[in-house]
Amino acid sequence: MESLEVRVNGGEPCNGRSMHLSNNVKENDNLDVELLEDFDSYMQDVNDRLTISRMVSDSVIKGMVNAVTEEAADKISQKELEVTELKELLHIYHMGVDEKEFLGSLEMQRDSKGTPHGLPHIGSKDRMHPSSIEAVAGHDRIAESLFLLKGATNELFKKLKKEIDGIRGCSSLKRISSSSGLGDILQDKVSDRWNVDRTLDSLKSTIESVYQQVEEMVHLSKASVYEWQQELEFKEEIEALVMQNCICSAEEEIWDCYDGRKNVNWHGRMKEISSIRDELDAISKSLSVSDNGQLSSHGSLEGEEESSNGKKGVGSHRKDLNNLKSSSSLPSTITTKATTLSASTSSLSSLWEENGIHDESEINMEEHLDPTLLKHMSKEELISHCKNEITKLKRNHELKIQDLTEQHFSHRRELLRERGSSLTVKKHKEFDMLRRRISEVISKVDEILVENEEVATLLPHTFGSNEESLSSLNDRLESLLSENHQLRDFLEDKNRKIKRLSLQVSEAAENMSQHSLAEAKLLKTTENLKAAVEDARFEALIREDLFAVILREVVDEIQCIAEESQMENSIMHEIYNSILKEALCNAEPSSKCELEDLNMESIIMQELCDVIFKDAEEKLNNLNIKYMDEYELRVSHEMEKREKEKQLEVEIANKERLKQEVLFLGEEKEQLARDSTAALANEKERYELAAQELENLRGETCRLQKLISESVEESNAARRDLVEVLEQIERHKVDICKLERKLEVTTKKLREVEEDRRMLLDVNQQKHNVVSLFEAKERELREQFESMSVYVGGLLKAVTDFESRVMQDISGKCSRLNNLTSQSHLLKQKANVLVRRGLLYKQRLEKKCSDLEKAEAEVDLLGDEVDTLLNLVEKIYIALDHYSPILQHYPGITDILKLVRRELRAEIKSV
Repeated sequence: MESLEVRVNGGEPCNGRSMHLSNNVKENDNLDVELLEDFDSYMQDVNDRLTISRMVSDSVIKGMVNAVTEEAADKISQKELEVTELKELLHIYHMGVDEKEFLGSLEMQRDSKGTPHGLPHIGSKDRMHPSSIEAVAGHDRIAESLFLLKGATNELFKKLKKEIDGIRGCSSLKRISSSSGLGDILQDKVSDRWNVDRTLDSLKSTIESVYQQVEEMVHLSKASVYEWQQELEFKEEIEALVMQNCICSAEEEIWDCYDGRKNVNWHGRMKEISSIRDELDAISKSLSVSDNGQLSSHGSLEGEEESSNGKKGVGSHRKDLNNLKSSSSLPSTITTKATTLSASTSSLSSLWEENGIHDESEINMEEHLDPTLLKHMSKEELISHCKNEITKLKRNHELKIQDLTEQHFSHRRELLRERGSSLTVKKHKEFDMLRRRISEVISKVDEILVENEEVATLLPHTFGSNEESLSSLNDRLESLLSENHQLRDFLEDKNRKIKRLSLQVSEAAENMSQHSLAEAKLLKTTENLKAAVEDARFEALIREDLFAVILREVVDEIQCIAEESQMENSIMHEIYNSILKEALCNAEPSSKCELEDLNMESIIMQELCDVIFKDAEEKLNNLNIKYMDEYELRVSHEMEKREKEKQLEVEIANKERLKQEVLFLGEEKEQLARDSTAALANEKERYELAAQELENLRGETCRLQKLISESVEESNAARRDLVEVLEQIERHKVDICKLERKLEVTTKKLREVEEDRRMLLDVNQQKHNVVSLFEAKERELREQFESMSVYVGGLLKAVTDFESRVMQDISGKCSRLNNLTSQSHLLKQKANVLVRRGLLYKQRLEKKCSDLEKAEAEVDLLGDEVDTLLNLVEKIYIALDHYSPILQHYPGITDILKLVRRELRAEIKSV
């Protein structure tokens, strides 16, 4: 069994926790390997025992069959010899039969019994392959051979009886009277013929019992073969079931891992990656927008006219809006952050466009929206009047946009004059570097997302898509049922309203005069509501613009500070390099004492560097934690602001819907006025509808007033939040300045340490290997410090990249640990399955042992039967030996007795 090795790819361990995890993993692997090795040894022992038991059982069965067949053949041959001898003795008394023909018939019968159905056929079975089919065929052949042997013996016994009866009936005693001694012997023989019959009957019964026992043995062996075949089939079925269970359990565990752990982590991480990609895209576009604004403002400072500046400002503002709108049309994988940004930008553009219209409507609303004048106008006059009003509103809107853009760019020019033009070049360089890095990161993220989409298309059903589709279908069904119930309730309410309207037809004529007054009041209230909504929108826009300007100023200041610190670092680095070169040229050690002093100083400086690096790492970690906390607070404030913006949009949508309902009600009222001239009944119905609609409008106006008051309160709360955010930004600026100073101090110390290290490297060539390792560590630490200084300087993108890398490493390690745990679970389950198999094999071994014990008992029984047969043969021998003086006068009988004696002695010696 090969040992399993788990290699975790990654960098060097930075703390004791990773070492502890690796040790635990190695210990778990060692335990698994030991378990597998023990289990393999146990299974090998079981297999060896099974093979031994099979070989023993096969050999025992073969030996039993061979022994039985050999014993049967020997006994049959012995009995045939005895029968032949008896036939020879009786042939003397047979007068009509020739001796040669009788002996030839006996030999032919012997050959016919011995050759086709005897031992060679049985031996052929022994040479057969021990498979189940061949074994069954061999048993069938043995049964056929036994049946033929039994028939042949029965025929021989019948012939013997016929011959004995014939001898008894003939009168051969009168013909043979040559001497008196022989006559006395024959008379004694005639008196002993009944003993011969008895011996023949006993021989026949013993042979039949032998045949029965042999048949029973054949049947038992055949049954054992069938049992063995059934056991093999049962074993194969169990092995197939166990393998299927193992495979199914492994597949279920794999899919559970992908569904339970990887699926959630994978989709969550893909969403996080898509959100990071959208944030990077928004940052890059915001950088391009700010760059375009700076270029236009810089060009305006060089001497262009104010009118051209205003036009360019309008064009750049429109470009900005178009860019922001284009940012809203991102791919389908954009997350909530990007959607909120795009929604906010589109709402800004719509608010800018609607602001001018509503401001103009405030000026000209009271002049041009008199209902009495509109009623007396015809359709064509109304259309022309509306077109004129729309053109006026568009012109006013464009003028307001121009004024706002001119104010915006004038403020920007003043800011640029105060700061100077030198910052623009630095900002352009920084923006170019940021754009390049952001584009590279966006390309990598796009590749990851494309791979995710390909995997999702290739494997739509592996990562729990069935469960998601079922859950989505259930949600849709529940939503459809709820909508169906709502529609039914809505229809019932409509039916009730229709009934109420039919009852209120009679009251419409009386309330017509009141309707006109209520309509005028409603128009005034709607105008007031529009004005209030426009004010609220305008205030929200101003707040957003102020917040954007403040954020841009903060980002510009941070970038300027970072550039200045970077320039200072580069200058100091060059100065120190020149000083070091001069010192190296002038410094020539004169004696060994100076070298030893330098070695001691290098060791001391290395220890000091280690202490300084540890302090710097702790400080930077604390600073990073503080920065992350501040960043999370800022993100939370932004999310609250976006939620409030969404609420405002919802309120605006509700107000637009109310406007549409008001227009719809106005159209219905016009239809009622036109239909009132046709018939009184129709006029009454229309009047009742108008009264009901007026009641609804009153309720809606009350609700709108409440909503406006709530929106005013929310706007006040937003102002407070903005003030708090500004205070926090100022605090962050102070903290950032402190952090930058600390970083400058640490960088200076690091440079001094680097100079000392280089001098020591030139002197200490013998310790090059140790110092090379130290250099590599110092370079890594220096790169980390430089990257952290850049991150602290305001590059949020680098911070997000660092977080993503850390999360990827953590996710990789977590996934590897999960894989290791899943593998350990699989190994445990396999070990349990193997233990179960071992128990099954043990049970089978016990069963085989019991079968072998039964076979041994049967062999003992057969031995006992053989002993009984030998005892019978001994008794026959004793009886024949008793009559030996009488039988000495007959030729051949003494030879038979000698032969039986030899056989008995040989059997006794073999036992």
